[in-house]
Amino acid sequence: MIEIHAIDGINCPILICDVCGERIQDASKAAIVFDNFQPNGSRVKALSVHKGNIDGKTCHHEAELIIASGGGRAGWEELKAALTDLSSNVGFPASEMAKYDANRKRSAE
Repeated sequence: MIEIHAIDGINCPILICDVCGERIQDASKAAIVFDNFQPNGSRVKALSVHKGNIDGKTCHHEAELIIASGGGRAGWEELKAALTDLSSNVGFPASEMAKYDANRKRSAE
């Protein structure tokens, strides 16, 4: 889940693991787990989790068990891929994001 945390007087969006409640700090070590194979147009909850068995965490497996306990079949996508898809789906593709970030940093100087 996305939370806003105050860090050094600045409000910062942070991604929190929906299983262990700890901050996800490395996109390459995270995934989005969801109930797969739904009818077209369905809306399903997505769980942001630590991927695999990383640093002793088994959040990914626990998320799959949560989906299965509700009768679903878990699917998943690496967080990096999900963020790329999300940015494109809201009309803010990665190429535009890089330009925006560079301009924002220049403005802050």
